[in-house]
Amino acid sequence: MATIESVHAVMAAEGLGGLGHVIDGDHANSTDCLVVARRDGAWVTFSTDERATVVDESVRTYPSESDALEDFLVLLRLKGLLRDLHRERDLERDRSRTPMTDLASLPAQMEAEGLDRFRVALGDVYLSRSDCLAVARRDGVWSTFFVDERAAVEERSLHAFPDEVSAVADFLDRLRSQHRKLEIQDELRDRRR
Repeated sequence: MATIESVHAVMAAEGLGGLGHVIDGDHANSTDCLVVARRDGAWVTFSTDERATVVDESVRTYPSESDALEDFLVLLRLKGLLRDLHRERDLERDRSRTPMTDLASLPAQMEAEGLDRFRVALGDVYLSRSDCLAVARRDGVWSTFFVDERAAVEERSLHAFPDEVSAVADFLDRLRSQHRKLEIQDELRDRRR
């Protein structure tokens, strides 16, 4: 019999906590997430889209909390599998385009690509740095994540990887995305002048 506590324990053990989800709470502002909640006297699961709107086709109703939680866990596992497959595909694409980089060679790679103007934390320095993008071995797992202005890890931004090279590849992708956003902002500002 599934309970909210047992689902949380399974999610922690299987590394599913970073996936967008709401368990019996307010989902009104939760984008791209899986929800299990009590609505109109019944337990339901559903997904929200990028605008936090309930995807009507995803709504499922259950006779009990346990049934809803069990299905929620199955759906969350599938969401995790899909995330992992997307990452694997993206990493394969990146590996074919860019040489493998590890944490030690990352500063040189960042400088070569002009990505060294961003606030970053490479390794354990994220513990004392605020408002930055980080790559580090955290709780025994290589991860990339954002650190907020209070020097706290933004859990929703946390991506875990099986090895250092994969984490560094994701970190570089995130930096490249930020760099491209700044380029676009600069272009728009120049056009307005």
